[in-house]
Formats: sequence, C-alpha cells, structure tokens
Amino acid sequence: MDEYKLARSVGLVSLGVGLALLAAPARTIESFGMGERPNLGRFLGVRDLILAAGLLRSENPTPWLRARAVSDATDAALLAGGAASGAFPRGRATFGFAVAACFSAFGFALARRLG
Repeated sequence: MDEYKLARSVGLVSLGVGLALLAAPARTIESFGMGERPNLGRFLGVRDLILAAGLLRSENPTPWLRARAVSDATDAALLAGGAASGAFPRGRATFGFAVAACFSAFGFALARRLG
C-alpha cells in the first residue's frame, strides 16, 4: 500500500471516529477512556471531521497528517493527565493513551515519508 492510500485510510478512520463522537458522544468518549463527557466528545468529533475533510480532499495530505498526529499527541497527553489526576478511569485511560500515542507516532512517520 502506498503512502497516499495510507493517508486516505487515516482520513477515513478520522471520518468514522468523528461521526461516532457526534452520534453518540458520551458512549464513544467513555470507550476512549475519558469518562462521561459528552461535550468533550462533540468537540473532538468536530475536530476529527475537520481533519478527515482535509485528509480526504487535499492533494497534499502531509500538513493534514501532521495536524492529525498533533491532535493524537494532545489526546495522549489529555489521557495521561486525566489518569494521573483521577479525572479519567485509570485502566481505560491508560489504554487510550497507548492507542493515541501509537496513532500519533504513525501519523508523524507517514507525514515524514510523504514530504
């Protein structure tokens, strides 16, 4: 699979996650380890839809991949802080942190290969 197809796949995943966060914000955000915070879910859903649009519509996905990677790193930091302070359920937030950190690293690596 070439890098542009991978970037498109990242865009499709962002689209799916964004739609899930808007359709069922409390349930989706809880599954990510951020407790029951529907407003946070809606905010992150809109963010993911904006990133999806950029990734899927742009001829140059590199800046959009970097933005996606930064947002995933921010999610990882939010989850780590929430788990450490007790604001988020520790077990689920730790798993969410690992997933977000991996997606962030993948996004940065893919952006680097593209450009």
